[in-house]
Amino acid sequence: MTFLLDIATNLIANVVFWALLGTVFLVGSRVIERRMVAFFGLSEGRQIQVILSNLADPHPDGRPRYSLSLHEFQAAQSVNKLFGGAPLRLPELVRGLVDGIWLRRQVQCRTEVSPLASAGVDGAILTESCIVVGGGARNSVRKYGLDHLMARATLAGELFPEQPVPASGDEVAVTVRLEDGNVQRVNARKNLAVIEKVTRSGGYVNFFCHGVRADTTWVAVEYLVRNWKQVSSEFGRDDFVLVLGVPWDNAYFTDYLEPVRIATVRTTPS
Repeated sequence: MTFLLDIATNLIANVVFWALLGTVFLVGSRVIERRMVAFFGLSEGRQIQVILSNLADPHPDGRPRYSLSLHEFQAAQSVNKLFGGAPLRLPELVRGLVDGIWLRRQVQCRTEVSPLASAGVDGAILTESCIVVGGGARNSVRKYGLDHLMARATLAGELFPEQPVPASGDEVAVTVRLEDGNVQRVNARKNLAVIEKVTRSGGYVNFFCHGVRADTTWVAVEYLVRNWKQVSSEFGRDDFVLVLGVPWDNAYFTDYLEPVRIATVRTTPS
């Protein structure tokens, strides 16, 4: 009888421990979840799109073609991973319990490839919450946002694919259009990346993430994924532009490099 009682006591103690531990982490994840919903503009429908660049050239017969950058594909995977599980670094002990409840309210994350510019772009895509990956030379949705003044920050030369990509050691410029009509120019002799948040009517949010090269475009998205809580605390609901930089290297890097901030611009009028 004592043996059975000991087993029952241990089972009850373990159940209580798991339940309390799971509850603590679940409450914490719900707090983070509310911040995530506000920061990424997910209040309506809990949906977000990731829009990648299209590297393909137009087909002679007009058929649509799609070609992706490996680094942008990695960026899309990082975003999907962010929204696919509970937004806390949970120990394995409670991950299954909390993820199981979190996934009942999972954000629907869709990845799309931007159409070729020759096919035309429906600007309605920017009336939903999305993360636009890549510069205007290859991402027609990004170019539409620039052409219609929906985005403020532009990397030098990104709208001119015929121009050579800056080489290792070159100085790169970012131009930020301010609310009062003035322009802020940021220059650095680094491989630059830009993250811009733009809030639309209805609470939807567009993020524009792009870099000098595909690897720094990936850095911009990865930085957003890894540091969104810190950035959210810093800016609240305000829009912003972050200019990031990593050291130049002739070779495209395959491992994530933590960038340094070159400039921070709050673009929401005070």
